Amino acid sequence: MDHLHDRLRKYVSEDITPMHMPGHKRNPEMIDTCFSKDITEIRGFDNLHDPHGVIKDLEEAAASIWNASGALLSVNGATAPILSAMMAASSRGKILIASNCHISVWHALELSGVDFKIIDPDTDPGFPFCLETDPVKLDSILNDDPDIRTVVITSPTYEGIISDIESLARVAHSHNAALIVDEAHGAHLGLNEYFPASSVADVVIKSIHKTLHAPTQTAVLLTYSDRIKLSVLKHYMDIFVSSSPSYILMDGISSAIYSVKEDPLITKPWADALRNCRDILKKELQHLKMFDRKGIDPSKLVIISGGVINGNSLSDMLRSEKIEIEASFDTHIIAMTGIGDTYSSLERFTSALIKIDRSLTGKIDEAFDPAIPGSGLEMSLNISKAVTLPRESVPVRDSIGRVSSSYVFKYPPGIPILIPGQKITADRADLCGKEELEVLSNPFN
Repeated sequence: MDHLHDRLRKYVSEDITPMHMPGHKRNPEMIDTCFSKDITEIRGFDNLHDPHGVIKDLEEAAASIWNASGALLSVNGATAPILSAMMAASSRGKILIASNCHISVWHALELSGVDFKIIDPDTDPGFPFCLETDPVKLDSILNDDPDIRTVVITSPTYEGIISDIESLARVAHSHNAALIVDEAHGAHLGLNEYFPASSVADVVIKSIHKTLHAPTQTAVLLTYSDRIKLSVLKHYMDIFVSSSPSYILMDGISSAIYSVKEDPLITKPWADALRNCRDILKKELQHLKMFDRKGIDPSKLVIISGGVINGNSLSDMLRSEKIEIEASFDTHIIAMTGIGDTYSSLERFTSALIKIDRSLTGKIDEAFDPAIPGSGLEMSLNISKAVTLPRESVPVRDSIGRVSSSYVFKYPPGIPILIPGQKITADRADLCGKEELEVLSNPFN
């Protein structure tokens, strides 16, 4: 029988270059965690759910790095802070959600039952994914719907698109709305002049593990105002974070936070290697194209392949070169870099990609299918009610006009195509890539 621990040991021994999270990249200089540190809340080691000692100090250190007024740590990834922020915000009233938000945001809508509305980020036919969230569009929506009291967006996106958070926050606050930013992919922002600034909003959530050197499932919730009370946020964090938090994971958080705090130049080797990597790819790629745009997060190496090769096939070719990327799609791939990357690791990736590029022909498509379904999200029932009602599976062709009973989403990063209670339209059904969909048997009975 093939066991997980055996497979992991074998995989690590195969010298595969990880172009994916977590950010430590298995670099031995970046990780120092072992089972000997697996303890519980014994004397002298504080309590994550009631911190007064070393964990409280760690939260304050995290807040100081990103110039926040408060910080709460998570060993349940960014999902727990997102759920907590959404639940805390639901008491304020209606919430506006960017349609490219992570699935955890939609789960929070289900749990809270709060009324919500959707804002679509910008798109461009020249790019096969969503772009920025427009402050002008936000202002228009908030003018039309004064009941909205909280706005939730994702920045950076999975592809590294960064919205103008300062302008979005100014617009939201002018309408008495709070702004929550899912910055899970931006723990490194603001830590080096090569990277864009870190977001300042009412609540900002960062996954420490995605680009920095804490282990997977570590995150921090940062506050910059009291529009959403820290005490309420902490209440929900106590619910969504395990009552037996792992000291192995907290040790990883501590190592990452204090090393960044005590060494302002710790990200320089990574940034220098990344800058060199991007320069080489821009110069050398002849058929594939590296996505580049002013203001993006340069730590994401997004390679557009549509028109030349399917991104999934490109991923397979890189795998044959012992390169494992973060994600692949029909039109592009995403290779993530992190603080554990070096000139050597990124050179392996660039060399392999350029070698593959030389074997290809053709040119990148000038236009791509829309990144967002043409029809808006039309809800027939509350999400929390829809998940409890009787359901049935029907062929996709017979699902049009019916009400979805489950989530269908693109993963990664987790953007939903259908959510429970949503009326199924033809364009969204086509995007599901399934032969059958689950629908409510009799939603209004």
